Amino acid sequence: MAIIIDGIILFVPKAIIIAAAFSSTISGGGFYTTGFGISVILIGLVFTAIDIAYFAILNGSEKGQTVGQMALGITVRDESNGGAIGPQRAGLRILVLEPGILLNWIPIIGFIASLYTLVAALSPLWDDRRQGFHDKVAKTYVIKVR
Repeated sequence: MAIIIDGIILFVPKAIIIAAAFSSTISGGGFYTTGFGISVILIGLVFTAIDIAYFAILNGSEKGQTVGQMALGITVRDESNGGAIGPQRAGLRILVLEPGILLNWIPIIGFIASLYTLVAALSPLWDDRRQGFHDKVAKTYVIKVR
C-alpha cells in the first residue's frame, strides 16, 4: 500500500515533465519526428532518476520512511543494528524490489520486471522473518513505528 501512495506522489512531477515534453514535441513538428524518440528516452532516464532518488533519499534517511510508509506507520531499518540504512542501500533495495524502474522501457523485459516486482512485493508473506527479497539483499527489515 505504501508503494501505491508513493507512486501517486511521484506521478505529479512525472505528469508535469510529460506535459512539457509532449507540448514541445507537438509544437516542434509532431510525434513522427526523430525528436519524439529522443524525448521518450530522456523522459525515461529522468523518471528513473526521480524514482531512485526519492526512495534512496527517504528510505536512506534517519527516519527510513517514504511518505507512503509514513502514512502507514512503517520504517525501513538495518537488520543488524536497527539504524538507518543510508541512500546507497536504500537505492539497492528499491532496484531489487522494482527493477522496472530501470527496465520498463524495454517491451518484454519491462513486463517480466513487473511480474517479478509483484512476487518480490509479496515475498515477505512466506518468509519466517517477514523479509522480502529486497530486504534480504539490502540486509534490512520493515517495522511498525506506530
